[in-house]
Amino acid sequence: MKKTVLILAAIFAMHTAGLQAQATDTDVVNFTAILSSVLNLTVTAGADQTANFTTPADYNLGINAVGTTTVTMESTSDWDLKINAADFSDGGTNIIPIDNLGVWCEATGTHQIGTEVSCSNTSLATAMGLTATDQTLLDNGTTNSGDASDNAFNLNWTMGTMQGTMNTLSIFDQLSNGTIGGLGTYTTTVNLTLTALP
Repeated sequence: MKKTVLILAAIFAMHTAGLQAQATDTDVVNFTAILSSVLNLTVTAGADQTANFTTPADYNLGINAVGTTTVTMESTSDWDLKINAADFSDGGTNIIPIDNLGVWCEATGTHQIGTEVSCSNTSLATAMGLTATDQTLLDNGTTNSGDASDNAFNLNWTMGTMQGTMNTLSIFDQLSNGTIGGLGTYTTTVNLTLTALP
């Protein structure tokens, strides 16, 4: 019986040693990360604006603070933002020239105007009068690529104030000379275009 136990112990020991000496094998996984270009413009608030002219001062001096539209840009490359709009229309033949609408910018994100971002219209006094053709509103400064926390801005709207490059005649004067055909409700759509720079 002792011999049988010893033989079994020896077989078990050899089997265990064989398992410990068993060869191993390896292989690999090849992994690729692809970083594609991203370009995203989002109006986060203030997509609808109304300038309500109700007093003589509104018609003579304009409305300084119509409202604010907040926007963010997310881009893996440097970018610029262009703006345009058609003349206001009453749905018939009457218009309000679009340069009566003005805009100026404030940076609210990490990237600031004068460093990462460039903008010539940073106050009511320097408001950009809109045109039917694209104008650059925000541009690359030192480098403006980044996420929404980097590139967040207020677009501050003004109308009839004759500031910056806006129409130099008051709304009253334009009604009087026939440029604006009459009272009523006029609408337009402002187009914002974000473009990645090469």
